[in-house]
Amino acid sequence: MQDYYIRTPDHEESRGPFNISKLLTLGEAGQINENTLYYDEDKEEWMPFALNEELKAQVFPERKKLELKISEKEKEEAPKDATKAEQERPKIEVDDMLAAAEGTTEDTKHLKKQEESFQKAASIASSGIGLMMLFSAVALLMPHFEIVDAAIEQEAYSTVLNYPFVVVGLFDLVMAIFLFLAVTEIYPLLRTRGMLTLGFGLYVGWALDDLALLGASAAGGIGIFLATVARTYSTMLSAILLGIGGNGYLAYFALTERFSGLFENVAFKFFEGK
Repeated sequence: MQDYYIRTPDHEESRGPFNISKLLTLGEAGQINENTLYYDEDKEEWMPFALNEELKAQVFPERKKLELKISEKEKEEAPKDATKAEQERPKIEVDDMLAAAEGTTEDTKHLKKQEESFQKAASIASSGIGLMMLFSAVALLMPHFEIVDAAIEQEAYSTVLNYPFVVVGLFDLVMAIFLFLAVTEIYPLLRTRGMLTLGFGLYVGWALDDLALLGASAAGGIGIFLATVARTYSTMLSAILLGIGGNGYLAYFALTERFSGLFENVAFKFFEGK
């Protein structure tokens, strides 16, 4: 169904797009008339509805008017100030009606702002959380680089599963790939993952009396969790900055070998090499 942009003859600003159903509603409410202009895409010019018989018939269909017969006595008994009250009643302008339909009135502006804020938040969510998970994967996989490298050389890939932090690091890497592909269905998993970073990081940081590790883990975990539930742009931006900062700091620790001997010593013997 074709949509139309409309404007009044005395205004340059157009409104729309509106489909026939919405135009019909505006016509029934008396907010547009046959002299209202619409943009004709074929002729590439503004034209009044009155010059397009087919469109006019759809927007302003003829209806039989019902007349209410009032006796002379009832006319005399009618309040004298009724006509005056009708005249003093504020009229709804076509611009006001169109503004309400587009959510730009004072009463609906906040709803439009909320929707715009949500759309902006959604546009940066996947890539932002993806960076968090990528940094987290680096933080967990780098201390195990030699172990993973040896498993690849020996083609004993299952042995890496003996190291729980390698498994979590691979999980983070896969999540990062999904997020860069804008797969948002994994958000519930990421909330759990964020809480794992927060809880384990706080415990290890406290046990080692390492405030930097404690703070980075807290920022990384909270950032991941908040970014999956944020619905406003400001909250999303704060969560992303917090999460990238925290997980990026953890990745920096891994690259500078600050975790040397910490993670790789945590291992099981579920799988044996060749």
